[in-house]
Amino acid sequence: MEYKNIKWEVLANPNRPEERSIGVITFNRDDVMNAIDVKTRVELDILLTEIAHLSHIKVVILTGAGRGFSAGGDLRSEAGPLGAGPEDFDMGNFGDYKELAHYFFNDLRHSVLQRCFRKLEDLPAITIAAINGAAVGIGMEMAMLCDLRFASEKAKLGEVAVPAGFLPESGGARNLPKLVGIGRALEMILTGEIIGGKEAKEIGLVDRLIPHDELMAQTMAFAGQVATNPYLSVRYAKQLVKFYWNSNRTEEGWGRELDAIKEITRTKDCQEGIRAFLEKRRPDFRGPQYDK
Repeated sequence: MEYKNIKWEVLANPNRPEERSIGVITFNRDDVMNAIDVKTRVELDILLTEIAHLSHIKVVILTGAGRGFSAGGDLRSEAGPLGAGPEDFDMGNFGDYKELAHYFFNDLRHSVLQRCFRKLEDLPAITIAAINGAAVGIGMEMAMLCDLRFASEKAKLGEVAVPAGFLPESGGARNLPKLVGIGRALEMILTGEIIGGKEAKEIGLVDRLIPHDELMAQTMAFAGQVATNPYLSVRYAKQLVKFYWNSNRTEEGWGRELDAIKEITRTKDCQEGIRAFLEKRRPDFRGPQYDK
């Protein structure tokens, strides 16, 4: 498949130039800070299926083009089907089924994202998020699904879903407390606080803090070190660590996340959050009080 919103490369192990065993996924929408729109979700979903079958890929690095890792979900593309856009969104000639189609395609967009991120978390290869700037919302959740997180000194991280009218929907509520503790995780989730790379390193959210201009070089050097180790030893080491790490990952949990985000995206608060973001103003959330 020809990818447009992401770039996929297979690079040589710097310790073994004859061995092309390190994959690099680059989110390639710098004009919108690599926000994850529908096309990006589909492309990443397809690519991760492909990578899972490539036994020669030992390490996969995820990073972003230009100014950041990923600014999270693309609210501009999400606004229309949710009724939060400036105009009535035209999805085609669905007739009496127009409203149903809106619900269906909104649900589908979140189902694809969850399926895609589950594949990322379950990749046999070692995964490293090279966080070169902003990693917020599902951008940060994606980084937390990776095995390791290496951050530039310019990195900014935050779980901004709740203040934007959404919900951590891709393992954020499961993984963030395990990395930083339940209290700090709730602070970040409930307030949408953005922290810098230095603090992220101090609280355990990222594993290494690297000078910005050296991020990819140092990440590649580490990837080469890992890829040079015995193949099965590395794979089974990851399997065992993730087996214990994922002890609270359940199908019920995935289902609760998906059901919750589907319900939330049908609310007026979610519409208000999107409109406020697009209009660059503070949201006026009213909960159940809109009709009173």
